[in-house]
Amino acid sequence: MTIAAASQTSAIFSTLPLLALLLFVIAVFRWNRRSKAVTKRQLDQLEQQLKRIRNEILLVTTNAVPGERTVRTIGYVETLSETEAASDWEYRLAEKQALLDLARQGLAMGANAIVGLRKSNAHYDQAGSQWRVSRVTYQGTAVVVNQKVPSAEAAA
Repeated sequence: MTIAAASQTSAIFSTLPLLALLLFVIAVFRWNRRSKAVTKRQLDQLEQQLKRIRNEILLVTTNAVPGERTVRTIGYVETLSETEAASDWEYRLAEKQALLDLARQGLAMGANAIVGLRKSNAHYDQAGSQWRVSRVTYQGTAVVVNQKVPSAEAAA
């Protein structure tokens, strides 16, 4: 009788690691879904803020705003994302945050456009981990361009 009890106990102990692994996978999956949902909400909020601020400042990759005359060059602007991105969702969030911060910085300096807009990424390995983390940087030159006044023909 003791041999049968020992073999049943052995079977239970052999399934415990499998059960623990299954529980771990479920926990990681649920955490990942929750993290994506939170990041998605933050992305939507940042998108709305970017749409509003783009009415106040132009962001262009060229060295001048096409069809506009640069009246004054204010200076170099640069921002670094607050988010340290380890996933695609976090990277998108970092991009939007850095771009919004750059636009706000330009507006605070009195610019109505940022020309020569460039994006770069800083990658580094997190200490003691196999994860690579990214931060996004945007750079450009804050300028003031002529505001076109709509003609009477365009208004009609």
